Amino acid sequence: MIDPSSCVRYTLREDVNSAGQKLITWLSDHYPDIFLIHQESYNDQIQRAIRQTLIHRHWGATFIIEIVSLRPGQTLILIPTPPDPSLEDVSRYEDTILELLPDSSISIRLARVDGNVEKALSVIRTLLREQRHHVWMQIQVGLIHSLQLEFFEGDYKELLRDIPKDENTKDPIVISPSQEDRSLLDLWVKGHTAKQIALRMGRTEKTILNRLTLMRKTYGEQLVPRRRMA
Repeated sequence: MIDPSSCVRYTLREDVNSAGQKLITWLSDHYPDIFLIHQESYNDQIQRAIRQTLIHRHWGATFIIEIVSLRPGQTLILIPTPPDPSLEDVSRYEDTILELLPDSSISIRLARVDGNVEKALSVIRTLLREQRHHVWMQIQVGLIHSLQLEFFEGDYKELLRDIPKDENTKDPIVISPSQEDRSLLDLWVKGHTAKQIALRMGRTEKTILNRLTLMRKTYGEQLVPRRRMA
């Protein structure tokens, strides 16, 4: 099982199989460049789980999503950060970066001209890492909106122990950003500054920064980073 402490964690009011199918369907509809390359199910004494391994056509990022049963009709979604690019990744996706990120690739071309291969590889690795994280954050924004995931910050083992046995217990409150907040977060993830977002949304820069701070407390720093991705 993936270490929950290294993941962004959500809860979803679905059983394991239904949650797994919804995730794959949503990704297929919204991110045709991401493919499911492996899926496995397993059981232990506590719960049932499904692990999905996905890969991005351009950035290679192998995303792993683990769906763990909590109780009938509720699952825990674990999404670890994408892996840092290896030297093999750098070589494999160099042409993609040059093609899809022409402005950023200037520094790569200059390093090549200077004969500084190490610097060129370092720039490529940085760009690849940023693109993986960019897609990773976009996926989470979309999943929160579309599947109404609830962000969970606690220890999932404590959550398992605290699950009430009474089936008539009230459903958990689902936390979902408003339409305006979703638009704000989408612009932030895409790389716009707070000032640019304020101009587009007709708000003050201070208001935008305050909203980002509040959402960061609600959804976590991995989803609402302090430093925007390029």
